[in-house]
Amino acid sequence: MVLRPSIAIVGNGCAAVECVKALRESRHSGAIHIFADNSFPPYNPTLTTYFAAGKITYDQLFPFGNADDFYRAYGLETHLDSPVTAIDVNNRIVRNTAGEEIRFDQCLIATGASPVLPPIPGIQSTRVLTMRSIGDAVRLKEAIAAGLKRAIVVGASVVGVKVVEVFADAGIEVCLADVADHVLPLAAHPDCAAVIEQRLQSRGVHLRLGAGIEAIEETSSGVRAYLKDSPPAESAELLVICIGVRPNVGFMDKKAIAVDRGILVDEHMRTNVEGIYAAGDVAQGRNLLSGERQLIGLWANARYQGRTAGLHMAGVEASYSGEIPNYITHFLGMTFASIGTTSGADHDTRIVKGDSHAQFFWRQGRLIGANLLDCDLPAGVIRHKLKKACTVASGCKLDESELFAASGAADLQSLFDVRSGSEAGA
Repeated sequence: MVLRPSIAIVGNGCAAVECVKALRESRHSGAIHIFADNSFPPYNPTLTTYFAAGKITYDQLFPFGNADDFYRAYGLETHLDSPVTAIDVNNRIVRNTAGEEIRFDQCLIATGASPVLPPIPGIQSTRVLTMRSIGDAVRLKEAIAAGLKRAIVVGASVVGVKVVEVFADAGIEVCLADVADHVLPLAAHPDCAAVIEQRLQSRGVHLRLGAGIEAIEETSSGVRAYLKDSPPAESAELLVICIGVRPNVGFMDKKAIAVDRGILVDEHMRTNVEGIYAAGDVAQGRNLLSGERQLIGLWANARYQGRTAGLHMAGVEASYSGEIPNYITHFLGMTFASIGTTSGADHDTRIVKGDSHAQFFWRQGRLIGANLLDCDLPAGVIRHKLKKACTVASGCKLDESELFAASGAADLQSLFDVRSGSEAGA
C-alpha cells in the first residue's frame, strides 16, 4: 500500500491557498488539513478599505471565491474558527482550541499578521478600530453609514493613508497623526512625502506629525486622543489605529522553530525543522537588496512563497530567491509607487514636472530605490529590472545606463518626458 503523506496548513490566506493549489497541481493526493482562526473564505486584506469605501462589493473581498466551493474543489479537510494553540514538531501534531489533535507529515505555517496595538490606556475602547480583517472593514463601513462626522487615524502608513481617503471621500473630517515626522515613513523620502502632505492638507486632512499617541479616553460623543509632546488632544467619534502589523507567531515553540520577528525561512520556504515550512506575512524571506531576511508584507510575495512551499512539499524542485520592498497605491486622486529603499543613498536624482514628482536613489552608482508620485513612468519595469539585477552575494548591479536602456531612453530626463507625454513625448 502506498502511504500518502498528510499535510497541515495553519492559516487560510493567500500563501495557504497557493500552497494548496501547488500541491494538487503536482498530483499530491494525500490529506490536506486547513486550520484557521476564522470562518471566512480566503480574502485579501489590502481590499478592506475598498470595501469600506463602497468601491467593491463584499463578495469581491474573496479572490478565490466561496469558501465551501474552494475547500471542496481541492479536497481539503477544514478546521475553521478555532485558533491553533501549538505545533508539536517532535510528534508532528497540530493542536487547536477545539481540542483537536491532527497528525501530519509536513506542515506549512501561514498565519499571517495582525495589527499592532500600542499598550496605552484606553486602547480597548469600542470606539477604537484597526484595519486588517473583514470584521474591521464591516465595522468601519457601518460607522460611516451611521453618520460619522469626525475621525482620527493614528499611523501614516500606506493603510493609514488609505483609511484617511475613505473618510475624506465620505465627507468626514479627519485627523492623521503619526510619531514620524512625515507621512509614509517606511516608503517615501521626506521630500516626496512633503508633496503628499500638501495635497492631503488641500483636501482638508488635519495632520499631526511627530506626535505619537499616548492615551485614549472615551467621551460622551466618542474618544479623545492624547498625543505625546504635542498638545492639544484630538477629539472624534472614532479612532483607527494603523501603526503596523506583527506576525502571528504567539502559539509557536520558539525553542524549536527559529523565529526573529517572523519565522526564518530559506529559498524553499523551509524552516530550521525538517518538514516544517512558512510563507506569507509570517515568514522572513530574503530581501534581495540587502541580502538580509526580512518581513515583506506583499500579496505577490505571499503567493510566490506559498506556491514554492507547496511545490517543494510535493517533491517538485522549487525555490524563490526573495523580493524587494515595493508598494504601488492610489489615494485621494494620487498614485504613489515606492520601489526598493530610500535609506542609505549617497545621492538622488529627482525630476518635478507639474504634479509629477520622481526620485531615484543611488548608492555607489547603483540604483537602490525610487519614489514615483503621479508619474507615468514604468514602475513595473523599474521594479522588475531592479529585482533582476539583485543577487544575495553582490547586491544591486543596476546602474543609470542600464536603467535608461531598459526603458529605451537616452537619459533619465528623456525617460520622464517620453513616459509623461510632456515635451519630448508630446
